[in-house]
Amino acid sequence: MSVQKDNHIDPDLKARWGFAGTPGAITVGPETVGETGGVDHARTRITEGGGRNSGGGADPSIETLQLDAVNALADGLEAGVLNPVEGDGPALRIHQALSGIQSNMQSLADSRDDALAKSAELQKQVDDLQAQADKARQDEAEAKEIAELKAKLDAAKVTYRANASKESLQKQVDDLPKA
Repeated sequence: MSVQKDNHIDPDLKARWGFAGTPGAITVGPETVGETGGVDHARTRITEGGGRNSGGGADPSIETLQLDAVNALADGLEAGVLNPVEGDGPALRIHQALSGIQSNMQSLADSRDDALAKSAELQKQVDDLQAQADKARQDEAEAKEIAELKAKLDAAKVTYRANASKESLQKQVDDLPKA
């Protein structure tokens, strides 16, 4: 008898979509189980290698060795160390990629340090120029005050030394009679 569609049973509550056999005796075949994602979808893939529940073969499989190498690499990374790996496979590829990232990061850190050193040097130069500009402004303001004091003394026809200090000129101006 062929498999018929079960129209009377909710497929969300039932493990299969169809049934076969006679009324009262349902036969589940591989075609009905396969359609619903039954047993054949829950099987694990078996790869070649020794020691697969057969009691024989003491050699670990290639996948086990590769997984052990990846785990050793991960343990080292968790400890903050990029340990070298032996052999080839995923662990070596991961190690090579991480080594490249590590060297790029070191290059970036070196570039950053160089830029910081250059920035500090440039900031020192800016500070020196700022100090020179402030001193020049102060000297200019003092020269202007000296010129004003000399102008007052010239207007009062008072003699003074050509290289007189600001303080001596100020004293002479203060000693002038008030008009």
